[in-house]
Amino acid sequence: MDFTFILLSTTFLLTGLLSGLIAGLLGVGGGIIIVPVSYFVLLYLGYSSSLIMHISVASSLGVIVFTSMSSIISHYKLGNIDYKVINKWVLGIIIGSLIGSFLASKIEGELLFLIFVILLFFISISMFFQKNYISIREDLPKNFLINSLISGIIGFLSSLMGIGGGSFSVPTLNSFSKSIHKAVGSSAVLGFFIALPAAIIYSITGREIDGLPPYSIGYVNLIIVFLVSFTSVFTANIGAKISSKTKTSTLKKIFAVFLICTCISLIIENLIY
Repeated sequence: MDFTFILLSTTFLLTGLLSGLIAGLLGVGGGIIIVPVSYFVLLYLGYSSSLIMHISVASSLGVIVFTSMSSIISHYKLGNIDYKVINKWVLGIIIGSLIGSFLASKIEGELLFLIFVILLFFISISMFFQKNYISIREDLPKNFLINSLISGIIGFLSSLMGIGGGSFSVPTLNSFSKSIHKAVGSSAVLGFFIALPAAIIYSITGREIDGLPPYSIGYVNLIIVFLVSFTSVFTANIGAKISSKTKTSTLKKIFAVFLICTCISLIIENLIY
C-alpha cells in the first residue's frame, strides 16, 4: 500500500480523534483543527491554492454535521441543551449559514477577518482572566428580530470560516447568563444547523469547479469527511461527558485557550492563503 496514502489516512483519523474531543468538550465542530490540517494536506498534494481553502472549509462543515450529531446525543442525555435557545436562534442560524456559505467565495474577507480575529482574541482574554463572565442581561432578548440578528451573524461567520458556531455562540450565551454547560450543549445543536445548510451550499456552488480532489461533491471532499468523522463521533461522546464533570471555571479557561488557538490558526491560514 502506498506510504503517502497510509500517512494521509492516519493524519485525518488522528485529526478526527482530536476534533471530536474538542467538539464534545467545548460545543464546537472541531473545525479549528480540521480546516488547518486539510489545508496543509491538500497543499502537500499539490492542489491549487485557489481551491484549497474552499475545500478545507466545506469538508470541515461536512464533518461537523456528523460530529455535532454525536455531541447532541451526549449532551441530551446529560441535560445540557437549553431548548429556549434553540427555538429562538435556529431560524437565524440557518439563514445566516446559507448566506455566509453562498457568499464565501465572493466576499473580500480581509477586513472581516481582522475584525473576527480581534473579537475572538478579546473574548478569550476576558474569559480566561475573569472568574465570572460578564453578563449583559439575565436571559436572551424577547424580541424576535434581535435574536434573529444575533444568531444570523453567528451562522454567517461560522459558515464562512468553517470552524463551527461554538466560537461565537458559547461566549454569547455566557453573556446572556447561560451556564457554560448549557452554552456548550446548546452550541452543539446550533452547530448542526450551521453545518448542514452550509455543506449543502458548498456542494452546490462547487459543482462546476475543475481541479477538485477525487470523490468530491462540489467543494465537499467525501474522503476527508469520512476519515475525520469515523473517529470524531466516538471522541465527541467522551468530550461531552468530560464537559459535564469539569468545573465551570476550568471549562472557561479551556475554552479561552481554544479561542486563542483559533486566532493563531486563522492568522497562519490567512498569511499562507
